[in-house]
Amino acid sequence: MMEDKKTDIYFSNEALARFAHAQGKTVEKIICHLWQNNMNQNDVVEIIDNVELHFTDGQKLTISCNQNGDGLDAIEFDAKTLAMELKEEFEGKIKLFRVDASPTKMWADVPGKVLQSVQITKDNDYYKADSVMLNFGEEKRTVSIGPLDGLIIDYYEED
Repeated sequence: MMEDKKTDIYFSNEALARFAHAQGKTVEKIICHLWQNNMNQNDVVEIIDNVELHFTDGQKLTISCNQNGDGLDAIEFDAKTLAMELKEEFEGKIKLFRVDASPTKMWADVPGKVLQSVQITKDNDYYKADSVMLNFGEEKRTVSIGPLDGLIIDYYEED
């Protein structure tokens, strides 16, 4: 009988550097990129592909699923290229949408606040890519990944 041991997925040094670089910056707006799957017209599925924090200095931090879809990553994101690739690969059945999430209930209190820290779980010398906690002072949000749901964004609740 094989043991079902899940291997942990870790952040790359590039991702960790992007998190570190974003800390201390003031959030201007939050953009979410959604994938909309129209393969089945009766069951249109939307998932959050990534969340981008845009800062007042023109920089941004994009948190996304990694290439395998089994962990998070901090990426350089090019929406135009991805939209073209999706259009070619799926013949328009999967579309990429850009949504300004700043006015949504989840994010409305964040613009104007400073990203004080990006908190991630340390496992020996590595950092687990299962979730991140974005600390904006009194406002905190978690970003994690669902096996079939893309990114899951939630309020951080102190235990």
